[in-house]
Amino acid sequence: MITERTMREGLIDLCRHDQERLVKMALAKLHVSKFHRHYDDFYQEGCIAYARAYVAFKGSVDAERDRFYAFAYKLIYWRILDLLKKSWHQEDERQVSTDASPATAYHLAAMQDPWAAGYLTNIENRQQWASLMRALSLRQQEYLSLFLQQFSNAEIAKQLHISRPSVYELRRRVFAIARQLFTKDP
Repeated sequence: MITERTMREGLIDLCRHDQERLVKMALAKLHVSKFHRHYDDFYQEGCIAYARAYVAFKGSVDAERDRFYAFAYKLIYWRILDLLKKSWHQEDERQVSTDASPATAYHLAAMQDPWAAGYLTNIENRQQWASLMRALSLRQQEYLSLFLQQFSNAEIAKQLHISRPSVYELRRRVFAIARQLFTKDP
């Protein structure tokens, strides 16, 4: 059981041994800069995660400092990653409109450009991209590739040798599949 006394000792240990850098290292690894709007919240949660690691560590913290730091870093990293995912999903839910094509276009662009969605890790991008590509037909994949290269609908129709109404139908289907994949609850 986590008591106030042991959590307090963990926070004191964090300050006494100047281990706030573990929290800052985890934030840096997750590409959360000081300009991120939730930086202070993530930093504070990282400090609390350090205190929880102090309480949960099996063994003597003073005798096994290196092992403890590795353990604490992992807990801090995973806690902040969970919060990033949670904030991403909350923002994602707010962006879905009745048409939802701008939100879907945002997701598709974010998977192509990692800077567009700074809180997604490369692994998540690849997993989402792979699941989308598995769900699309070959013709839909070709459309998506041209769409992400910012071709106009007329240019896409010319490239794929189809009519413009067919391009609109492809677009509608691709966005419907993407919307269905990206709006599932985790």
